[in-house]
Amino acid sequence: MEISKKLFFIGSGNMAQAIISGLVQSKLVRPENIVCNDVVKDKLEAVAQKFAVAIAENKGEAIIGSDIIFLSVKPQNMPQVFEEIKHFVKKGAIIISIAAGITTKFIEDSIAKEVGVIRAMPNTPALVLEGTTALCKGRYVSDEQLIKAKTLFEAIGKAEILPEDKFDVITALSGSGPAYVFYLCELMQKAAEKLGLDAATAEKFAVQTIYGAGKMLDITKTPAAKLKEIVKSPNGTTEAALKHFEAQKLEEIVEKAMSEAVRRSKELSR
Repeated sequence: MEISKKLFFIGSGNMAQAIISGLVQSKLVRPENIVCNDVVKDKLEAVAQKFAVAIAENKGEAIIGSDIIFLSVKPQNMPQVFEEIKHFVKKGAIIISIAAGITTKFIEDSIAKEVGVIRAMPNTPALVLEGTTALCKGRYVSDEQLIKAKTLFEAIGKAEILPEDKFDVITALSGSGPAYVFYLCELMQKAAEKLGLDAATAEKFAVQTIYGAGKMLDITKTPAAKLKEIVKSPNGTTEAALKHFEAQKLEEIVEKAMSEAVRRSKELSR
């Protein structure tokens, strides 16, 4: 299903490029229906060349002709962007924000119009079209518009509609989650090297192990707890390692770490 709407990206960083890549590769949106803006001109020109999309240095002019406006700038830059665009956002346009901590109400109040606002929380695996995105809608968005936005994000992985009050937890789980997995992979590699493997072999086996385990979870739909038990055998090597994790209270460490991520997300929220 092709979407004929005109899309305008304010900010053309890694996440914006991931979304554009998914939309173009899936043929959901034609490149000529996408316009990009960024303060870094070299980046903007590179994006235009890579995806065959149009570029616009003037936000106002581009917004007037756009149906969907993606806000993909850093949260601290949002107030300035709102001042630049609020007079140009047309009636019926949809704003989709992927900025962490920026609520739909804050955007609605900043634009000062009854404009449709959708908040999205994608994560970095979107860069390889395997992302997970949570979406919620503001006061002036219909269910139909939200479903169309969900379709856009399904071009870069999986997408789910959730209440906005769950976004701090989602940030801690899937927004920050890839870093936890990368950290575990890093630690497994380091441990394997200390135990006698060369660096290249340790990296290869650690990466494939995490990739394969994730694929098992996805394909088999078997709960992680059950798959863990399948690997573990009585008095075996896996049990020995898991008992050490339990003795060191790994579950408590993970819970506290994610609680800290939730706390920080709430602090940053506007």
